[in-house]
Amino acid sequence: MILVNSERARTPHPNADSSQSFLTAITMTMGIIGLFVSAFSPSTLAAAETDASAAQYNKHLTCAVYYRMVAGSFKRQGNGILAAPALDRMNLMITRTKALGAALGRTEADYLSDWSDTLGVMTDQMNRNYDNIRQLKTRYQNRCKALND
Repeated sequence: MILVNSERARTPHPNADSSQSFLTAITMTMGIIGLFVSAFSPSTLAAAETDASAAQYNKHLTCAVYYRMVAGSFKRQGNGILAAPALDRMNLMITRTKALGAALGRTEADYLSDWSDTLGVMTDQMNRNYDNIRQLKTRYQNRCKALND
């Protein structure tokens, strides 16, 4: 049987709190330093740039398809003259989209697949009816105009 001094067991060591606090402070400092290092490491920054480029790619692609839909609506109504500016904007967005896609390593097949997917989404948004082009204009007109400027 081991005898234990119960008074000593209940009384903490005089430096226990200060050494514990010191270790906690060191651990927190190392954690913060590790967070900064990982946040600003080249791989993290490259991933952020890739995400930003992919977002720009998607925005430009969406606007290219939007302008194509607007031009199609004008042509369907017999206003081919009004379709010309929309087609010019569409071609500008296509050029930008392909450049961004090339920087991301996307092929022409990837671009065509993305175009087809976006076209399908927009066609569904206007219920497959060019008379409902207003649905697209409400969603995309301002953001595409901002990209175009």
